[in-house]
Amino acid sequence: MPIAYTPVVIRGVAAEPIIEEILFENKTIAEDLVTFETDIKAETIFTETTATAVMQPYTSGIPTAAGSLNAFDSVVTPVKVQFYQEFDPNTLRFSRFKRDMKPGAWEIFSEEFNRIVIGGLYARQISLAAENEFWNGVTAAQKTAVAGLTAGAPQTSVSATEQALVAGLTASQTNGIVAKMIYNDSNVAGTNAVGGRIKVGGTTVTAANIKAEYDKIYTAIPAVVLNGSEMPYIYAPRSHKQMIIQANNVTTDFKKPFDVNEGATSFYFNGLEIKFVPIPEKVVIAALKSHLVWATDLAADINNMQMDKIANNREDMFLKNNMTIASHVANQRFNVLYVG
Repeated sequence: MPIAYTPVVIRGVAAEPIIEEILFENKTIAEDLVTFETDIKAETIFTETTATAVMQPYTSGIPTAAGSLNAFDSVVTPVKVQFYQEFDPNTLRFSRFKRDMKPGAWEIFSEEFNRIVIGGLYARQISLAAENEFWNGVTAAQKTAVAGLTAGAPQTSVSATEQALVAGLTASQTNGIVAKMIYNDSNVAGTNAVGGRIKVGGTTVTAANIKAEYDKIYTAIPAVVLNGSEMPYIYAPRSHKQMIIQANNVTTDFKKPFDVNEGATSFYFNGLEIKFVPIPEKVVIAALKSHLVWATDLAADINNMQMDKIANNREDMFLKNNMTIASHVANQRFNVLYVG
């Protein structure tokens, strides 16, 4: 829909500055919270390998093979998506934005409007929408497939809470990290199946129980992951930041359950850094950064916007942003998915 703006004709002095909508920062990109695979025009292949070495008695004769060496490929194809908007700069002619328009009837473009509204607010909304798609995207086909599964307790089954989670997500253009951890084709067979994630059931997280729920997540992380050279992150909903601070404020605790620095900019649980991302309130993920992949043609595409007249004989303009995006989950059996 066109940009809506009903300006008040300026008769006095416009207040400075323009009051902008409060927005979260896209920290997934800004803080490099996951692995980015770029320069992908059509598709890319992720290869995973596993090996088992078996010690056996020596023989000077013909040995028998023992153990295994396995590999499989996963094809990831980023989806090309678009953001598009139109606006009429003539609407701005009687507004506060007329102040920096050049003299002349042809000159109806405002650099202030371009800088604050288009390059500021709208561009950041695009960035946030892409971040939300990476984590929470789910296609209509994925929703139907997960809904048709038989829920059960085993790790090889989808849980009822996971099923409800996918059902509650809004259908979009791609399958994000959460949806792919639950159901994907990144396996030896190359066909869709329940994800190999470590399934942890939980409850509604509050300041009173957040330590106990994080204990469940920490306990589920494989020991081999915690003893590796790369430490996993705990990816948590943004609301958990407030709960953690409240949990640490309990004066009867001998030891605070979470490590938080003085400026409340770094949060840790049992030595693992917590990263707050736009995942659903009931979800927490524990995974290595290298296991969560954002695949795209060019990461900078998220910041590139085309703006021009809709046609040569018109004054109204369009805004367009094109990008490609896909998520991929690697080494699934080492990643924890908590759903409350």
